[in-house]
Amino acid sequence: MVVEFDSGTSSEQDIITAVKKEGYTATPAALEHEQKHSHHDHAAAEGNKALKKRFNKLIVATIISILILILEFIIVMPNKIYLLFGLSLIVFVYTGGEFYKKGIPSLFKGKPNMDSLVMIGVSAAFLYSSYITFFTNSTEQYFMDAAIITTFIVTGRYLEAKSKGQASQAIKKLLQLSAKEAHLVLSDGSTKDIPTSEVKIEDTLLIKPGEKIPVDGYIFNGEATIDESMVTGESIPIDKSFKSKVIGSTINGNTSFTMKAEKIGSETLLNKIIEMVKAAQSSKAPIQKLVDKISNYFVWIVLAVAILTLASWALSTGDIRAGLVPMVAVLIIACPCALGLATPISIVVGSGRGAEEGILLKNAEVLEKVHKVTTMIFDKTGTLTQGKPAVKVFKNYSDNEEQTKLIAYSLELNSEHPLAESIVSYVSASTSLNVDQFEAQTGLGVKGTIDDKVYYLGSFRYLQQEFKPSTETQTQIHELQASGHTVLTLFTKDKVLALFGVQDGLKETSIQAIQSLKALNITPIMMTGDNHIVASSIAKEARIDIVFAEVKPDEKASKVIELQNQGEVVAMVGDGINDSPALAQANIGIAMGTGTDIAIESGDIILVKGDLQKAVETIKLSEATLRNIKQNLSWAFIYNVVGIPIAALGLLNPIFSSIAMAASSISVVMNALRLKRAKL
Repeated sequence: MVVEFDSGTSSEQDIITAVKKEGYTATPAALEHEQKHSHHDHAAAEGNKALKKRFNKLIVATIISILILILEFIIVMPNKIYLLFGLSLIVFVYTGGEFYKKGIPSLFKGKPNMDSLVMIGVSAAFLYSSYITFFTNSTEQYFMDAAIITTFIVTGRYLEAKSKGQASQAIKKLLQLSAKEAHLVLSDGSTKDIPTSEVKIEDTLLIKPGEKIPVDGYIFNGEATIDESMVTGESIPIDKSFKSKVIGSTINGNTSFTMKAEKIGSETLLNKIIEMVKAAQSSKAPIQKLVDKISNYFVWIVLAVAILTLASWALSTGDIRAGLVPMVAVLIIACPCALGLATPISIVVGSGRGAEEGILLKNAEVLEKVHKVTTMIFDKTGTLTQGKPAVKVFKNYSDNEEQTKLIAYSLELNSEHPLAESIVSYVSASTSLNVDQFEAQTGLGVKGTIDDKVYYLGSFRYLQQEFKPSTETQTQIHELQASGHTVLTLFTKDKVLALFGVQDGLKETSIQAIQSLKALNITPIMMTGDNHIVASSIAKEARIDIVFAEVKPDEKASKVIELQNQGEVVAMVGDGINDSPALAQANIGIAMGTGTDIAIESGDIILVKGDLQKAVETIKLSEATLRNIKQNLSWAFIYNVVGIPIAALGLLNPIFSSIAMAASSISVVMNALRLKRAKL
């Protein structure tokens, strides 16, 4: 858990003490830089240690239970009842100790839990048998029942813990991804191998072919093809060059490059993902809070039914001993382990599955709420679109098209304007022409001399300053502008050579995502600060019918409120600083992992790859998880409702009750694990 406290009035020890009073244990989480071992080694060691401890208890209990069965049914010897007492006491104290550690404090605080029920049931059988052994001449005893019940319950919990371990594989897999070592480039050009934890911001690191990238940063020298599938889910390796961002723990291809470290330690994307997955898996969904409340009342009801069972049998038979076995059976069969597991195990598996798919959920509540969304609002730039302009239309008016493209390419190679990159990428020539007397005219374009001839490349306004183009050219420019293109013209003093229609193109998955949302009866809306012409053009291409254009950043949240006031459950999808108020205001904020840190902080869900199809998958994951939770709860309730009356009527031996209880818990876990294979 994460605790905020005033160090002036409280200490870590106070928090640990408070936790212990509630029947749990706590230790302070070591700060990252103080950890000598990696997160993964620490987490794996802790998990394996706890599982091994359970296994050891199980082995001891099983061996003793077999000995008790042999003594009970095969060996005939005097005073063997005392040996049965001794053996069952070992099972009782060593194996069943955990029931008392957690069950007694909870019972005395008036908040009995599943351990309280097991404790009362097994104790009743053991204490009654002990009384018979030492204070009467009777040979009737239930040491075998007490030992075997304890063994079966511990078996169930061991298998449950093992299954839960599988459920939280997502974190283990993520922890295993992290790189352990980095090659630090020293000032003399040599390299020194250091642990990843010692890398500092702005350090220059050498990445060799096939190696994991140690931290987040950007390429400083060289080019690479990087496999980012483990973080983004993108199966195709991505080409990177100078200044391209690289993510820690992703795998380099077959070239070497140097990089600058930008984010280290807990700030790297992988560590943030791990923390988010942990937070989502440990948080409670509203349905879980309701189940906790029901479980609380349920335990009291079961205790009342158990007392009533004992009293009824005592009154009807005149012998209190006749009610002991049914009472123990009621307490064991009613243990609400399955009920307590039903929701959290599905949340753990669901959020883990999301992480594997590149969908990060900040808390469990999101997983429960997102399937209720009725309207999804999309920002345009960087969300629906790629976020960078590209040449969509090229019109040539010259005699030599290839030469014209090369002139444009050579001019724009010298420019730093974002639109210049679109022409450079579009032409993508292997050589360039020599440009003399290059000049950038702010807000207009560029000009330069190639082979003693002056060429201009820029806006329509720039062209109009030099001469008036033909009516036909002007019409074509206006048509391109009307369809949402930014028009760049290449011209000389008296002639237009070419037009470039530049537009921020849709992401490949945007149209598919919008169609999928419509199929789910969710209304897609585009909201952008861009002008109506550009917005309408992109919306039409994306098949979006409702568009809010020219919306200022501070108005975006107001638009969300308007829709909420109309009864809509709104999800906002965005990537920029200007989207963060709307992301926070929406019922569900979905931030693109390719966006700004502020947007990511404001979102409830982060789509690592920035793929809109993942937003649709999130809704399907939410539906699958909720369906899974309801299946688990239905099974847990039906099992208890049917089992308790049968046990109360004396038709169910406590041993079979304990087997059924273990089976119910395991079945709930196994059902939750099906989410790993759910179709999204």
